[in-house]
Amino acid sequence: MSTPPSNTSESTTAVVIGTGLSGLAVAGELCRHGVATVTVDGLESGAPSTATTALRITDLASAESAEYLQVMRHLRTHAASHGLDVRSSLRAQHLALVESADRSSPLRWAVRTEDGVIFADAVVLTRCAHNQLRRFLADLGFSLGERLMEELAGIGLYLIGVAELSSPSTRELLWQAKSVGKAVAEATGAERADYLRSQYQHA
Repeated sequence: MSTPPSNTSESTTAVVIGTGLSGLAVAGELCRHGVATVTVDGLESGAPSTATTALRITDLASAESAEYLQVMRHLRTHAASHGLDVRSSLRAQHLALVESADRSSPLRWAVRTEDGVIFADAVVLTRCAHNQLRRFLADLGFSLGERLMEELAGIGLYLIGVAELSSPSTRELLWQAKSVGKAVAEATGAERADYLRSQYQHA
């Protein structure tokens, strides 16, 4: 779980923004699907006007708090035992779509941190305040609506636990993480590559 030297650029398939339950859960799902992933801490409030926040334990009922803490312990253990690239001390500072030098290539995401820029085909944003999300989406030319998730997936942006007005339950967040992990794998081709590898191994 080390960070690269300062002022560098690197490339990966997916970046998860947020190191709370949602972030660790989707990072685990992406690992399971064979998607190269870097997980960093949430965006600072500012530019863009988006910030991820950890789920507040005090906002949960006692039974839900116990479940949340148990799941968090499991996710942290899983991340450590599987060598997931989780950079809890590295905070995302800016998120933007960028064009490749080859205009025929698809747009990629650039996630700026204090250590440099991480380029990725997909970004998963977790635990973002509702009003901040609306402003960020407006900057991208989107608004909240029934087809929002589908439209954002078209540009490689996925949301977990951020589109609802009320805080999702722990189980709902885990379900969303599982769904997004599969969607990113399919969109980036990792799902098909994993299937072909399994077929080859059983041949």
